[in-house]
Amino acid sequence: MPEEKKSNSENDKLMGILAYLGVLVLVPLLTGSKSKFVRYHTNQGLVNLLFAVALYAASIVLTISLPLVGLLVWVVYFAPTIFAILGIINVVNGEQKPLPVIGGITLLK
Repeated sequence: MPEEKKSNSENDKLMGILAYLGVLVLVPLLTGSKSKFVRYHTNQGLVNLLFAVALYAASIVLTISLPLVGLLVWVVYFAPTIFAILGIINVVNGEQKPLPVIGGITLLK
């Protein structure tokens, strides 16, 4: 588990928030920020976006083949939204805390 680091930079916080807003994760990703705080939240936001896409794809497949199971996946689909809210709260507080369940996945260093 990464150590919690604080950030007070307003630009870092803005980039961190964008990281949790779906495809807007591309903004901090493509700007190539040198800030470890921004990279950490960009990674968390990217993992959350990929998690949301995977859940969406699973829900489509399962709804077609097993309608009742597909409905359960739609209920679970709210998890990425909750994770994004938690991530934004961490950014606003200037903290680096991993998201529940998916927070340990590292795609960006």
